[in-house]
Amino acid sequence: MIFLVNKKLKIFGITTLALLLLVGIVSASQESHALVTKGVDLNNAKKYDDAISNFNKAIGLDSQDSDAWFYKGTALVQESKIKEADAAIDHALLLNPDNSNYNVAKGLVLAMQGKNDEAENYVDKGLVLNSNNSFGWGAKGDIAEAKGDKAEAIFDFYKAIKLNPANTVSLKELHKLAHT
Repeated sequence: MIFLVNKKLKIFGITTLALLLLVGIVSASQESHALVTKGVDLNNAKKYDDAISNFNKAIGLDSQDSDAWFYKGTALVQESKIKEADAAIDHALLLNPDNSNYNVAKGLVLAMQGKNDEAENYVDKGLVLNSNNSFGWGAKGDIAEAKGDKAEAIFDFYKAIKLNPANTVSLKELHKLAHT
């Protein structure tokens, strides 16, 4: 909560009108962070509309919160609102262009729109920023599979699983490709 107080101050014999800013215990960015955290929990619980509502509230409090924009984009993907997701992830990237996950997510959203070459560029940038990003290697495998490059897809999914054995999405894709 922010309060503005208008007060006259006398400095060196000169009366000055000063604006004092008193900040309450909970700042807007702390409130925004709490809303993002709650939104992520709702997203994980597959309550996408509620999650999006929390992300929108967080953005209303702190429009510079790149995580709020990013997670809003991921929830919108779950709702099959790909164009809106793309715009939200673009906003996250505008605020934080060197975030590996944001670049990978942008690549996946582009791939969902059939823009595989452009998608691959974003995923590759994400992997340059963090070569240990299991999410990124899985995305690279998805794109390689969509392009018909089975050998590359298998390699990428294997790399994703090696980095994160709990990556069940990549494990399923690898299993599917190995048996086709």
